[in-house]
Amino acid sequence: MNARAKIDTAARRLFTERRPAWPLAIARILIGVTIFFWSVTMLLDVSALLGEDALLPPELASDRFRWITLDTSSEIRAALAALIVASLAIVAGWRPTIWLLVAFVLLVAVQRRNHLILNSGDIILRDLTLLLAFTPTGAAFSLDRYRRLGRDGLYRAGMVAPWGMRLVQLQVMVVYLFAFWSKGGDEWREGVAVSTALRLQDLQRIGQLDVLVDNIWIVAALTWGTLLVELMLGTLLWYKPLRPLLIVLGVLLHLSIDGLMLVGFFGLTMIAGLMTFLDADAIEQSMRARGRRQPADSSVESETAPEPDVESETASESESAAASA
Repeated sequence: MNARAKIDTAARRLFTERRPAWPLAIARILIGVTIFFWSVTMLLDVSALLGEDALLPPELASDRFRWITLDTSSEIRAALAALIVASLAIVAGWRPTIWLLVAFVLLVAVQRRNHLILNSGDIILRDLTLLLAFTPTGAAFSLDRYRRLGRDGLYRAGMVAPWGMRLVQLQVMVVYLFAFWSKGGDEWREGVAVSTALRLQDLQRIGQLDVLVDNIWIVAALTWGTLLVELMLGTLLWYKPLRPLLIVLGVLLHLSIDGLMLVGFFGLTMIAGLMTFLDADAIEQSMRARGRRQPADSSVESETAPEPDVESETASESESAAASA
């Protein structure tokens, strides 16, 4: 096999070779959960941060990509309530393509009302929401699939081309790479940055833990370990032998940061992105084995029945979204 044939084979395997949709479904559920809690927390601060009497008056709101104008507290609350509805539909897997697009538009509308309060978690949340809208996230563990195939449909995933998922994965890796690249200051090179961050009282979730800020060896290990993990996540996630370890390290990194510091929804959003790197075939085998242990559902066909055309279903959802617009 010549070099061109090898490249063609690798490209087909990377972008078009169909595989079970489990990683997309898991990412969809976590993104839906994140949007739900983001919306609920924003509802608690509408008057102070987003309403007509907020610190940033409506006339100073950003007009860029602001397709829906939200200037009053009642309008903001209505948009956030709609976001909560969208998040529940996304988690359940009911027309997820449509609801992901709706959630993206509403996220942009609310966030552009006061761009001064945004952080990296807010931005990556709306980015991954949009990217997932272009993938067949409802092809596994969804209400739509249950309605078509019955209970057995929850234990089997549709086979989908991974090109859309690759866009999500690329976005996740770029975030980690730039996170590493931005940590070039003296405190990171000297191994004391974690101690400085954990001393910021406004960001402390459980108070200051002296062992994590005073012990020079622990501080250095955490600081340089963070750099190493972010560099590996930004460059090696597509290297299959290391992927399981890197996913675990990434999840532990975000859980530890979220457990100690108030950093918004960045960690949960990035964990959702990391789920797209899970081994789809391994999950499919596990779920099929679990499904075989469940009582048979007489309302659906046997497990050997052909899978529905996932791309056609996604296209139908997109057409419905366009018609409703």
